[in-house]
Amino acid sequence: MPSTDALQPPLTSGEKEIVKSYGGWTPFMQSFALKPSEKEDVQEAKQILEVFLEDDEK
Repeated sequence: MPSTDALQPPLTSGEKEIVKSYGGWTPFMQSFALKPSEKEDVQEAKQILEVFLEDDEK
């Protein structure tokens, strides 16, 4: 597990499942060219997760 996974913000159970499918927080963020250490990137990653959850509900 990369040490940057410790920077993961609180996630819902649905968000955790999505992140887990990518192999963790760091790989999830890297797949979208985001950096776990950048606050703005973390916010963008959370928005991406919210969109994924909305799509799953449809």
